[in-house]
Amino acid sequence: MKLRCLIVDDEPLARAGIRHLLSQQQQFEIMAEADNGTDALRLAQLHQPDIIFLDIQMPGLDGLSVLKQLANKPEVIFCTAYAEHAVTAFELSATDYLLKPFSAERFQQALFKACSKIIARLSGSAPAATTYADRLTIRDPGRLRIVDVSDISWIESAGNYVDIHVYSQQKSYLLRDTMAAIEKKLDPAQFARIHRSSIVRKSDIAELRPGDKGDAEVILKCGAKLSMSRRHRAALADLLGQLN
Repeated sequence: MKLRCLIVDDEPLARAGIRHLLSQQQQFEIMAEADNGTDALRLAQLHQPDIIFLDIQMPGLDGLSVLKQLANKPEVIFCTAYAEHAVTAFELSATDYLLKPFSAERFQQALFKACSKIIARLSGSAPAATTYADRLTIRDPGRLRIVDVSDISWIESAGNYVDIHVYSQQKSYLLRDTMAAIEKKLDPAQFARIHRSSIVRKSDIAELRPGDKGDAEVILKCGAKLSMSRRHRAALADLLGQLN
């Protein structure tokens, strides 16, 4: 089965670059190209593409408006020079966000992600309601930082923010969000809410020290010590059960 693709960009060279990358793989078929948002909506309705490669800044409708108005939601990969729209794009469930100029390898990663979602949807194994984030976008002064969820060790509350601790660097990142909201974005098979102010990756737990009131001290592999409240004991019931 070939996956139908629609390329939307007002720059001919940009469309040609995507066309070239797709032509190297037989499983993709380019149904049409557009250089503006209005034509993109019309062609999407006509061809029902599986994947749309979409620019942000275009004549008429911009790429974000196109995504909002798509009747049947395909996988949308944004290809743009504007980093500042990444947060909005992912909030609208974009599959990926490529910043020009991007490498062939980065393009392949986006394609793999789109294909994985299409296959999961066709097989019925991954309903949209149970799809969890694989990256978080954090606004820093003058830039956007993309943090892979796979790099996160634990998260703790910090006032109106959450403090995200990662493996790859000896620092953490502040994201303006609530613990409740961030918890919904994370796969409960991998992360556990152990306190009103902390979420931890289960596989990063090195030691549990149960208290006498149903609580516990949680020691991570990095040495960090967190508290587990009695209220959230069920989150680690499988591990605590092994201690009984």
